[in-house]
Amino acid sequence: MVEREIFESKLHLTYRRDLDILFLRWLLCPDSAQLRDGYRQSLELAKEVQSAYWMFDLRSRGIISPEDEAWMLEQFFPQVEEEISGQSFFANLVTPTHYTHIREGIGLEYLENFGTSAKLGVFLSEQEAIAWLLKSRADR
Repeated sequence: MVEREIFESKLHLTYRRDLDILFLRWLLCPDSAQLRDGYRQSLELAKEVQSAYWMFDLRSRGIISPEDEAWMLEQFFPQVEEEISGQSFFANLVTPTHYTHIREGIGLEYLENFGTSAKLGVFLSEQEAIAWLLKSRADR
């Protein structure tokens, strides 16, 4: 297992070799610079451990600004597609309020069909999110 604490415990990155999943858990809401740096550091760790399966626990992070949301969709995920060959799978674990925000503000179908190699899922339960990641690996 590879673990990193970032930003005075606002972000915990863990790579579980047994599951081949990179867990990114926000423990507190970051500011914009911390958010972007945290995701960049998760990309570096994913490249280091060569994992294509990501679990973003966003329950404590909450909803981010429209600017940071746009950065995620327009810059971060395209960067992942550019820097990691093959498909990458992102399970996003959210609260019911955040789920509603995503469904109504971004669109679940939009995220499900987001990129050519980045596949995004949104989940209310960690078990469902991990099951989706494991099934994605089995289907490859």
